[in-house]
Amino acid sequence: MRLRLVVLALLVAAPLRAQTGSARDVMARAERAYRDLEFDVAASTLRRVLTPPLAAELDDSARARALAYLGAAEHYRGQADSAIAVFRRLVELAPDAQPDTLVFPPEVTDLYHSVRRSMTVVAVRPHLDTVPARTPPPAPPPPPPPPSVATAPVQARRSAQTEAGAPTGVTATVAGLITNVRTGSMAATAAGFEGSVQLRRVALAVRYAEGGRDLVEGSVALRFMPTAWFSLQAGPHARHYITLSGPERVVTWRLGGRGDFALVGSSVRGHAMLWRALALAVNLPPGSGSGSASGGEVGLTLNLGPRPVWFALAYGIDQAQVKGASWRANVNTLTLTAGIRRR
Repeated sequence: MRLRLVVLALLVAAPLRAQTGSARDVMARAERAYRDLEFDVAASTLRRVLTPPLAAELDDSARARALAYLGAAEHYRGQADSAIAVFRRLVELAPDAQPDTLVFPPEVTDLYHSVRRSMTVVAVRPHLDTVPARTPPPAPPPPPPPPSVATAPVQARRSAQTEAGAPTGVTATVAGLITNVRTGSMAATAAGFEGSVQLRRVALAVRYAEGGRDLVEGSVALRFMPTAWFSLQAGPHARHYITLSGPERVVTWRLGGRGDFALVGSSVRGHAMLWRALALAVNLPPGSGSGSASGGEVGLTLNLGPRPVWFALAYGIDQAQVKGASWRANVNTLTLTAGIRRR
């Protein structure tokens, strides 16, 4: 009977442990949610990892990292008071801590430094007043250190945990889109899809749409996200359509950068993107001769709270010209997108 109870307890505890996860795993999920701009999820997950029993598994550096992410998440959720309170906790825990500028944008680091400056007098005064009082009687000699053979495995295990702390989850996005394309001699509407797969800081995105006037548009982009608010991308883009003078096909190899920023908490975000063509090919004389192309896009994204559904509206301008020829293209696009994000 006792054996059955032990087996039953193990069976119940195993799934609970798998669902809860260690502090390292929960922290990785929180960072992944922050990078995916799911600030509500990130904030709740970070508060969970900063409270017992998971908090007992964090050292001071990990706790400071969690507070930095939590302060940033609260800022983007529009909770200014909560963000300031979290950064105060961070200053009290690690007065010399500096949020990583490769992860957090200037608006977050500026807020942290303003909180830190406001606490300078409070943080220094108690330290000076209590210096004379910190003269305790001589303590007994410390016990001898443990044998070196016992510490080596612990250090190796900590290194392995630090390396494994990097998030390794995959985020997939699928969306449908409707785009209106206008040039000087053509206007058409197309429908299609776009999707992306992201692993850590690297993502692969594809897009395809087709519609009236034989409009066909497609692109593939490889993206690198050095921070949560800025990304670099490169890849080919092709567009084909019928004009009054005949069919036109424009292929560009683009290199660009995109910045994302919060407008209303974590629900409404804006973005701006600029790109320039590394190569240009058209089907008109002089064909794939040298030329130039550039463009940009601005847009808004609406996230529906904890749901993985989002909507976006973007306006873009493309300009292309073939050197030594009269051919020139100015394209305006307006795109409405609705999608689902899964991790």
